[in-house]
Amino acid sequence: MSGQYDYIWKLVVGGQGGVGKTTILHRYIHNEFIEDTKMTIGCQFHTEALERQGRKISLVMWDLGGQDRFRFIQGEYVKGASAAFVLFDMSRYMTLEASREWIAMIRENSTPNLPIVLVGTKLDLISQAEQDTINQSAQALVNELGLTAYSATSSKLGINVYETIHYMVDLLLWHSYQAEYGTSIQQA
Repeated sequence: MSGQYDYIWKLVVGGQGGVGKTTILHRYIHNEFIEDTKMTIGCQFHTEALERQGRKISLVMWDLGGQDRFRFIQGEYVKGASAAFVLFDMSRYMTLEASREWIAMIRENSTPNLPIVLVGTKLDLISQAEQDTINQSAQALVNELGLTAYSATSSKLGINVYETIHYMVDLLLWHSYQAEYGTSIQQA
């Protein structure tokens, strides 16, 4: 895709170390699964150009290192974000609870009403019964904290990776159209 973009959006991807942030972005950009990734030091940038609803869009995705030693700088990386994804590993429940800290940090350093989607990763590593329980807990967290949405994904199997990111892109497009044209349509 060449030429001017209609929109350039900064998407922040946060979550504890090892939850699959780099892997999900690699799946989205390259449509392949990588088994082992190196730890992200500080922040890593990924860009992807796409066309949605007749608009040329550049996504600049900021993959935040999940280790505690990078916490002091992460708030700076969030500034100017158009939207955020907070990831947790569905096979490690404590990473869902740790999502609260990530959400708080993102909200502290972003504009009010920044769209935040909670994303469960590694869906392929849990049973259906575990999935049902985790999905209920994740949806409860979304409701409690007023997040935009929740999505369960598997980078390994390619489940809901594109759909999750495109959901956010479509939401940002909707917000842009609403701002540009002053539509009276209300979001549910």
